[in-house]
Amino acid sequence: MYNKPIRRPIGLAAVSLTVALASVWAGPTSSSLLLQNSGGEQMLTGLVSDSICKVRNFPHGHKGVTRYSCTLECVHHEGADYVLVVDDSVWILDGHASDLDKFAGGRASVTGRVEGSRVAVESVTAARK
Repeated sequence: MYNKPIRRPIGLAAVSLTVALASVWAGPTSSSLLLQNSGGEQMLTGLVSDSICKVRNFPHGHKGVTRYSCTLECVHHEGADYVLVVDDSVWILDGHASDLDKFAGGRASVTGRVEGSRVAVESVTAARK
């Protein structure tokens, strides 16, 4: 009779199942939750920046240039869009530019309708700490 143990295939199946379910066990990220709720009104909190700099190039390496002035320069003179940087996600902000001007280069909470990677801004408030 054949008495060879079957541990190896079962062990391989268990490891494969663990790897496959790891993302489910880890839970959804804030970005994936927002994408799941796309189309509805959301509140996002992050750094108000511009589509040229985002967070990497602040403030273009020039002395005396602040995040605030850099963001305003890029938006008003270079034609960049306002964006909100939330963790690793970048959301393009549409509307309420005068309210966004007040928070340029700083943190804010933006409420608006999410459509893909764009947010139709309804309101902008100071971010809670």
